[in-house]
Amino acid sequence: MASSLIVLFVLFAMGLIAMRAGQLARLRRVSLQRIGLQVQQDNLFTPMVIGAERQAVRTFPTRYRYAPPIAGLLAGALIFFGTKLPHQYSIAVGILTAAISYLVEMHWADLMIERIESQLADAIDLMVASLRAGSALLAALEATLSEARRPIREELDAMVSRIRLGEDPRMAVQELGARVPLESFRLFSHSLLVHWETGGSLTSSLRTVGRTVRDRLEVSRRISAQAVEAQVSVIAVMAIAYALAVFMLNANPEPMKKLLYSQIGAYVASAVMILQAIGMIWIWRMSRIRF
Repeated sequence: MASSLIVLFVLFAMGLIAMRAGQLARLRRVSLQRIGLQVQQDNLFTPMVIGAERQAVRTFPTRYRYAPPIAGLLAGALIFFGTKLPHQYSIAVGILTAAISYLVEMHWADLMIERIESQLADAIDLMVASLRAGSALLAALEATLSEARRPIREELDAMVSRIRLGEDPRMAVQELGARVPLESFRLFSHSLLVHWETGGSLTSSLRTVGRTVRDRLEVSRRISAQAVEAQVSVIAVMAIAYALAVFMLNANPEPMKKLLYSQIGAYVASAVMILQAIGMIWIWRMSRIRF
């Protein structure tokens, strides 16, 4: 039984690694195609493609998609090798830990996205004020950069530095939209691109973009506030379930131990933990903001 479970964990880990490698290969291929580079059909890359691939920049926010499956595997291995519980618990704890880690990683990414979008709205307001005062676009960008904070400061600094070095401003602005693949940054970069292509006044378009970004943030925060009730309900139900289990184990330990260590009890408890993981993912997807 132990050897079969180890083989199962190894196969599960290999499957996750293969899936992640396939996702990275597809993302790399799509990225290279979008920048206009040709990839040979026989999977042999030309030197130009290799050079472009090495110069690829990370998108914002940095994601740690490999962390949830690794956390689940470690938690399952800890239960399997560190306790005398039936092996069903190791699988269930691994799945539940992976689900919780996935939600934590997604919540962290959402917080970073909300933070940089809020900073973008403030940066646009500063740019509009500088442009209305008579500053040139590059001077307005530099003034905004001097007042910006992380994480948007790094993105604006990369764009302004490339323009200072003599690179085509349109390419620098396009790369900003590629590094931060958010709708608000695409609106901002498209506004700058239109200005560099056709000229004219940029103040009105930037003011509209800034108002749009703030409206999106307000809608996002309202939806998040509405979803808090459902999320707190899920957490409360889970906490009550585990608190009752601990209370019953302390009040009458022998029958509870017989139940938990029996095959039927182990399968039932493991199924409940797996259903909890599915329920958390389900609630999160139902309250996910899409616009």
